[in-house]
Amino acid sequence: MFFSCLAIVSLAVVMRIEGVDAVAGVTTFNDFGTQTNVACAGFPPTNSQGGGIFAAAMSDLSPLWRGAKCQGTQDASKCNGRGSCVNCVGPACPDEELCGTCFNVRCTGSLDGETTGACTGRTIKVKIVDACPATHPANFCKIPQFGGTIRPIEACEQPGVNALDIATTARSALSTFQGNLNIDIETASC
Repeated sequence: MFFSCLAIVSLAVVMRIEGVDAVAGVTTFNDFGTQTNVACAGFPPTNSQGGGIFAAAMSDLSPLWRGAKCQGTQDASKCNGRGSCVNCVGPACPDEELCGTCFNVRCTGSLDGETTGACTGRTIKVKIVDACPATHPANFCKIPQFGGTIRPIEACEQPGVNALDIATTARSALSTFQGNLNIDIETASC
């Protein structure tokens, strides 16, 4: 009994130190190794950020986002009408205040309604090194409003949703699902 109480008190202290309790969110997956740069200065465009930490981008529409939204507008002339962009230059995100912040992420289910596959139950750590701006044509051109077929929640385009775009190399650590995921997110030390 004493050890159970001690464990509960220790857990409460850890949660208070690390910030907020877990919040619900969603994740899509991105191969950061195919990018030439990321929004956060000083961080490499790689899937691994060292020490078992995966790269991640946060949607600038997420309630967890800190700082001004990324610059730019949703301009239909940058879309081909079939879900891709023709002018894929993204906006600047000079005031992303979460650069270098780490979060623990755990799968809670399939975002796409998959019935085969499962969450692994593992928690991974991600570091914010990039942004997933709603005003980037590679995001907004995917949604039906601009001729695409991807739901806004899966393209960093859903206001009020804590959305992360996590390194593709993290997928198998989180689940055996093939698509995007519902997740729990909590702040963590790096």
